[in-house]
Amino acid sequence: MIANQEHFDWSRPETWPWVVYVWLGFAIIAALPQVWRWVKRKRAADWPVANATITSAVVSKPGFAVFSKRVPYRGELSYTFARAGEYHTGKYSRDFYSESEAESFIHRLEGQSVQIRYNPPRPSDSIIFDPDLDMLLLNRPAISASPRANELEPFPAWSQPLLWFFAILSCLGLVLSMWVHIGALLGKRVAPSAFFWGLHIGIFVVWIPSILVAKKLVGGLNRRDFWKIVLKGSPDWVRYMIYIFLGYAGVNFIIFMMNAPSGGGGPNPPAVVWRGFSGHWMAFYSASLAILLNAINAHRSEQRNVPGFVE
Repeated sequence: MIANQEHFDWSRPETWPWVVYVWLGFAIIAALPQVWRWVKRKRAADWPVANATITSAVVSKPGFAVFSKRVPYRGELSYTFARAGEYHTGKYSRDFYSESEAESFIHRLEGQSVQIRYNPPRPSDSIIFDPDLDMLLLNRPAISASPRANELEPFPAWSQPLLWFFAILSCLGLVLSMWVHIGALLGKRVAPSAFFWGLHIGIFVVWIPSILVAKKLVGGLNRRDFWKIVLKGSPDWVRYMIYIFLGYAGVNFIIFMMNAPSGGGGPNPPAVVWRGFSGHWMAFYSASLAILLNAINAHRSEQRNVPGFVE
């Protein structure tokens, strides 16, 4: 049993509990798509430039994908360009929180010319850099506003410091919860008793504003899609973190109920009680962190794109 290990040292991986390896594995898997995109852009930095024509601009709703980011709407561009007497095609996509924002992004892009970079030995391997596309967005004809333009900014500017404040609290609560949980797995109490009640209370401090934010993010959408919409706007690593901690909290609670001491543990709970409750702490703090980061990302996405919409 993990709880019987006597020595735990971060500098000695052989002493780490198995759950640490599981978390690290999922973190690496979640990071791979971001690393690949960074490598591709780094490799394409020295490729030659060509002018391409955007042949289609559509809005789609991405389906399930294991390694890609899940978002409510995606603006997709297809383009074509000529090299050495041959025509080549490519695609570009950008993710958005709302349908009107995605439609505003693709509006009047079809038929426009944009700079792309291509791989000389294989011109079919091409890429559009975000700054090049942003220049096209800035230079296209202005888009008149409509009542739906309000959807593009779900949170006012003054709320951003508050979102960051509660996100940092959620992150801190998650780190502390993981710390005491790993200690409990080893059969140890690594924090004073005050932390036990502090982490309990901290859940309500971050969870209440997170639920209010989540309701605003979901808006009038079908309540069946509540968590789907909330998680779709989150980075990959946050989404995987939620799945892991929610699933782990359930398994951990079953194990705790099988080993829970009679009487509840008193004012100084033993390690098994810390283990049981810390699983739920990690789930709640990670969920709050995901919701708040989603709200922050939604605001940033709105700032990146041209406001307004034409029916």
